[in-house]
Amino acid sequence: MMLKALLTILILDAVCIIVAVPLVLRKVPRNVVYGFRVRATLDDDFVWYEANAYFGRLFIISSLVSALLIIFLYFSGLIPESYFLNVSIAVLALPLLIPVVMTFRYIKSIQQSGR
Repeated sequence: MMLKALLTILILDAVCIIVAVPLVLRKVPRNVVYGFRVRATLDDDFVWYEANAYFGRLFIISSLVSALLIIFLYFSGLIPESYFLNVSIAVLALPLLIPVVMTFRYIKSIQQSGR
């Protein structure tokens, strides 16, 4: 069970990184499916590309942190097997919330600075 949780989290972190790379490279135009889609980004190309590049960088970092943390927890034995699945979900989700919050703050700073 622990190995399945570990592999699942590592695969999901890898998918997150793969999804983030085109955002960092500013290759994703405004669209209805993919990117940091909020009113401010959908209304302005400059804000779209800036916010998505920023979000993508943070998303990659948080995914790497998540992967390293789950590897550490798996091999350290600090978490009992009965709790490992729940902890691994938290290890995946919590670091990924940080880029979302920080990107909202970044968008606000872009709008206030007038570019």
